[in-house]
Amino acid sequence: MCGISGYIRFKDRAGIPVLQAMTNAIRHRGPDDEGYALVADGQITLYSGDDSVEEAKQHLPHILTASPAAIGFGFRRLSILDLSYCGHQPMLSSDGNIVLTFNGEIYNYKELRKELQQLGVRFKSEGDTEVILEGYKAWGKQVVNKLNGMFAIALYDKSVNKVLLVRDRLGIKPLFYHSAAEGLTWASEIKALLKAPWVKPEVNWNGLFANYELQTTPSPVTCFENVYSIEPGTLMEIDIATGKIEKNTYWQIPVDRPILNITEQEAAGQLDERLQSIVQIQLRSDVPVTSLMSGGIDSTMLTAICANQHPDFHCYTLGFDGTGEGADELPQAIAMAQQLGIKQHIHYIHAADIIDSLDASIRHFEEPYVMPEPGLEASKYLRHEGYKVVMNGLGADEVFGGYAYYLQYRQWQQRKKLFFLEALIPSAGEFLKKTKNYFSLDTTLKYFLNVRLGMKPYDIRDLSSRPFTPLGSKLHDDYAGRLDIPGSLFYYDLKYYIGSHHVYRDDLSGMRHGLEMRYPYLDHELIDWVASLPMHIRQNGTQTKPLLRNVAAKYITQTNLSMPKKGFSLPLDKWLKDSGEIQAYARKQLDALEKRGIFDKATIEKWWRLRDKGIYFSKIWQLVTTEVWLNEYID
Repeated sequence: MCGISGYIRFKDRAGIPVLQAMTNAIRHRGPDDEGYALVADGQITLYSGDDSVEEAKQHLPHILTASPAAIGFGFRRLSILDLSYCGHQPMLSSDGNIVLTFNGEIYNYKELRKELQQLGVRFKSEGDTEVILEGYKAWGKQVVNKLNGMFAIALYDKSVNKVLLVRDRLGIKPLFYHSAAEGLTWASEIKALLKAPWVKPEVNWNGLFANYELQTTPSPVTCFENVYSIEPGTLMEIDIATGKIEKNTYWQIPVDRPILNITEQEAAGQLDERLQSIVQIQLRSDVPVTSLMSGGIDSTMLTAICANQHPDFHCYTLGFDGTGEGADELPQAIAMAQQLGIKQHIHYIHAADIIDSLDASIRHFEEPYVMPEPGLEASKYLRHEGYKVVMNGLGADEVFGGYAYYLQYRQWQQRKKLFFLEALIPSAGEFLKKTKNYFSLDTTLKYFLNVRLGMKPYDIRDLSSRPFTPLGSKLHDDYAGRLDIPGSLFYYDLKYYIGSHHVYRDDLSGMRHGLEMRYPYLDHELIDWVASLPMHIRQNGTQTKPLLRNVAAKYITQTNLSMPKKGFSLPLDKWLKDSGEIQAYARKQLDALEKRGIFDKATIEKWWRLRDKGIYFSKIWQLVTTEVWLNEYID
């Protein structure tokens, strides 16, 4: 787990300070080591930096001795596998023709290593980076199809004079880029891209409005003009000689798969076996591993499987007041840890605890959001406790259908017969706007977008006079009309709620303090298998995640099974109402935003007055974080 950065200049060369500044901007992602590679006149040269491990400093020249180059790679390392110098990056092939930087974890690296050894490959390291490098030498670009894990890869192949940028199937690891006629620049975080003088920070209003609707900006769009996110499951190939860029999709979210002839009990048995196997390979690490255990089904079941395989396993639980009420799940988590007989790290967070770091935390994120991230405080705490790797239950809701809209869509489907009335409803008053909006949800995609906590299209029109096209009319839906409603929701959850939202937030939160998150429920082979199950096994119409619940009953108590869904989030609505300091901070940002004159002041003030009611607190926080984002990255 690391941070990568780099550039290609087609017509000129970039100075070393640019590459250093980009790499230093993501130092938090890899505090353990630093490295560089430059390509000039067809020659690849490795360099060390101030934070490089001692062996690198002894073997490699310092980056400040280098001359400007046409291609540059920067790297920051968080040491997880093979902690020795042998795992240092950028990594150069033995023939000197290929250089690689890689952020992530390849869980099946031991199996691939054996396969390559049978082909005659001799390894110098014990980690997964060299497996990717040797795998590319043996299988070319097809190596990505063999990788089980999360990864963002940047690779230069001298023999074909091309750079390859690759992102994992679900988009767990981020990879952003800026493209112009003069060259292409990439990095694990946008803040690193902005250190390049040729990347000018400008607002992409389409991206910002998409962020308001979806709570995040759907890949490949970002809130920055001319800055993009490489889409999940995509390999980008840049020809250095011609400047030509090609994108190839090597994996897609599974739809229309042949359906297995399988019973519910057979499926539960196979799921149990698959999860045990996935956890076993994802626990591979040369540093301690813990888990986030909230007390709910997903994380508690995951922790139980980890504890069964490693009796000395520890877990982490976040609590707010210890009552088990509201967003708090601490009593149930404590009871489960005691039943498993494992050590539990309990971490209490109160409103006062986040105030001192609130502004810095918001500035770390590279787009607006609807609430502060609990993961920032959790990662800070766990890093202090000596952990670098955390097992995370995120993804189970998306893969197994854990949201209420999997049960509620039938009501929407029944009401569609009245949607012809939408044209007759005036857009006047809050109630009529909401009614008109609901009657416009004539596709499953629009229904899905409407259940997000973000702003509705009429909110954005009230807020801004800029031209605006709602996502429901703009996003291209490859499978419209081909999938049933649950199948469509499964597709949208994975496409828009995983890679663009959940894991993006998790990655920024964890890596802010050098903490790696792993997601067993997002194993791509598991997702492929679930997509081949009969829909009545995946969704029974009466409860969420029926198949996962069936398996979870083997591991966790009935109390944990029956807990209402709460999610891993801070009680911002309550804190915004009760904390004078948080209110003062929010008000200060809104005042600054109003002075910009880019949004309707009356709408902002209306939402502020209603901040204690329902969804308005999230709208307010999106605007609060918009001002901080503009101040940090655009001004």
